[in-house]
Amino acid sequence: MNHVFLDTNVIISGIFFSGLEAEILHSTEIRPITADICKEETLDVSKRKFVGLSSRSQEKVLYEVAKALLDIDIVAEKDYGHRMAEAEKYVHGENDKKVLAAVLHIQPDYFITGDKDFHDEEIKKSVRTVKSREFMEIIGLGNL
Repeated sequence: MNHVFLDTNVIISGIFFSGLEAEILHSTEIRPITADICKEETLDVSKRKFVGLSSRSQEKVLYEVAKALLDIDIVAEKDYGHRMAEAEKYVHGENDKKVLAAVLHIQPDYFITGDKDFHDEEIKKSVRTVKSREFMEIIGLGNL
């Protein structure tokens, strides 16, 4: 079973849209992992995306998002914080530093992200960074 670190953009796409990311989230062939910062970002984006809904509908959306996140192992900053200095060498945004520090700490089989900042050749020397389609092709899943 592949240990796969999912970035926020993959999680959000997988929850709200059909497609490769949804297939990844529902795959029994992987063990999905993410960072606490990705969980927070997912919840924040979900709140902003559905701001026009009634409070009851917003609660339902956030409940479904929280339920989807239960299937993903979450690594806490206290566990990956020691990798922040290393992450700062490659990315600049505070959240991106935390994500990369978590990835460096976990050392997953794959780091799936659509964020171009993580597709840097120097980062790829430390971790196997792929986009959703690349991942699906590598492991032979989905309707390509």
